[in-house]
Amino acid sequence: MLILWNSIVGLLAGLIQSIYEFTVSVGSPSYGLAIILFTAILRVLMFPLSMMQAKSTRAMALLQPRMKKLEQQYKNSPEIYNREMQALYRKYKVNPLSGCLPMLIQMPILFALFSALRDFQYAGDGATFFWITNLSDPDPTGIVLPLIVGLSSYLQSKQSMDAQPPTTDQAKTMNMVMLYGMPVMMIFMTRGFAAGLAIYWSVFNILGYLMQIVINAQVKRSHETMKANMEAEDAKAKEEQDRKASREAKAEKLAIEADQGDFDYKPERKRTASKKKMKVNRGRIKQRESTKGKELDFDD
Repeated sequence: MLILWNSIVGLLAGLIQSIYEFTVSVGSPSYGLAIILFTAILRVLMFPLSMMQAKSTRAMALLQPRMKKLEQQYKNSPEIYNREMQALYRKYKVNPLSGCLPMLIQMPILFALFSALRDFQYAGDGATFFWITNLSDPDPTGIVLPLIVGLSSYLQSKQSMDAQPPTTDQAKTMNMVMLYGMPVMMIFMTRGFAAGLAIYWSVFNILGYLMQIVINAQVKRSHETMKANMEAEDAKAKEEQDRKASREAKAEKLAIEADQGDFDYKPERKRTASKKKMKVNRGRIKQRESTKGKELDFDD
């Protein structure tokens, strides 16, 4: 495992070195620029995974009421419950693993890149960047880069949290800790980091904030479409249920009237009862008329 980890770290360091050589070839040798370009490429490659994760999270939140309903309905039948859950996922094209799988893919890469930049050996004129004399050393001001890291971390976290508001008090408390506590912690940690690592983290957060705006807009449209479809399905199901209840009530009323002998047969009147019940009612009417006829003959 350690060999694999070192291989990944070495690969990322080699990619940064390749991008630096590209900056040399265009006449602007800069490891700082190489880090920015590498971070931008990494963010673009991760964008589809982030989009998938955001859509899956919102879709699962919409499906929660139906999932709880199925859980209550089939609590004594696990097999049926699992089958119905899979059918629900297929119907709305939701994969519950899509919410965590992208994160599982991204985190090892990010940690490996963190290690690569922390121990990266900068050489030549490209090691300087604006006021930073050597990217392998911490920010000489001790505050500029750490503040940029903290502020960008706050903006990205807030944008992400706005897309999925917490639903419980515990989640709200956790979000508040992450929103304000994490940036403050990052400010103090970055003061001792190599400046190259701080630049990477700042650019990573800023690009993440901008991409999150795009993701939120896309997810919002997808969320509203899915919500409208679900509401339309619920309305249609309720309408069908009401019609069925109305038919059953009318049929029951007709049957009660027939049993009580108060059924008034009118051929011109449209009936909604089933053919079987209409035949029974007609038979009863004919039997009653025949009985009345016999009574008249007896009186004569």
